[in-house]
Order: sequence, then structure tokens, then C-alpha cells
Amino acid sequence: MTTRCGWATKSPELMTYHDTRWGKPTREVQELFTAMCLEIMQAGLTFQTVLKFEDGMNQVFHHFSIKYLAELDDQSLDKFCQDKRVIRNRAKIAAIIANAKVVANQPARFVDQTWAPVHYVTLDHMLTQPAQPENYQTFISPFVKSFKSMGLKRMGPITTYSYLQAVGVINDHLLDCEFR
Repeated sequence: MTTRCGWATKSPELMTYHDTRWGKPTREVQELFTAMCLEIMQAGLTFQTVLKFEDGMNQVFHHFSIKYLAELDDQSLDKFCQDKRVIRNRAKIAAIIANAKVVANQPARFVDQTWAPVHYVTLDHMLTQPAQPENYQTFISPFVKSFKSMGLKRMGPITTYSYLQAVGVINDHLLDCEFR
């Protein structure tokens, strides 16, 4: 039997996400942006909910295409908020569109803001239990400030930490997880 991080065993969708995408290091701007969008959508929801909407969001948002989203206006935002294929949270959708505009104008800076603080090397926390927010506040603060200075929206400490885990900046697979 395969040993995984506990959260990944709660559904087939989470297991597939954990085994194939979560924590795999990437420096590709579109992959980073997509992961950020999914983490923004996750705030206040379970990630399993986000994964259930992912196919619909990929259709509607053109696979979170930075170019496509950066060219949208308020009418598009209104249309998206009516589409049942997406998580219809106006603030989250508006943040994704605003962030696309920022990243479209500064793609290299977005990659650097994500990876430079760890010198482009994955930081392994060697966890025996899941990370708790109170344990990473000091570590995550410079990332949050950096993303805010870029103009990125809805990238608070928890969303930012989750994003860094998702894109492999931080390896938070538990020590006994076979995918670490």
C-alpha cells in the first residue's frame, strides 16, 4: 500500500492531485499562475471543491491563460459570476483577472518573487505532521509583502504558503510520504 500525506487520502481527486502535481517544482510562469489561481479559489473552501470545479474553470478561463485573462474587462467578470462551471465568487474572480494583468506585464518578476527568496532551491521542512500557520508566519511574511508590492491580490499568508507548497518551493510532503 502506498503511503501518502493524510490529506491526500480523502478523495480520488485529492489523491491524483497529490501524486501528480502537488509539490512538483516548477518555474514555468503559466504553471505558477495556474497554481496561484487555484489557491486563490480555495480560500474558505476545501481543495476538493476547487478540484471539482477545475475542468469548468479551465474551459471558462482558457486554462487560466495569462494572456486571455489579462485582456478581460468588467463585463467578462459579470459573465463569469453567472457561469455555474466556476466558483462564482466575484472577489476571487476579480483578483485572478487583476493578477493576470500584473503577471502579463512582469512574468520574470513573478517567477523571481516566487523562487528567489529560497535561492531557486526547494526548501524541505522535513515534516512529521502537517505545517501549522503559526509555525510559518515569520517565513512567509517576506513572500506576502513581495507579492503585494507587485500588485497581486488575495495573496495573504495562508494562500501564499499553500501556493508555495503547490509549486514545489516548499516540500511539505510528510517524511513517510512516498511522494516526497
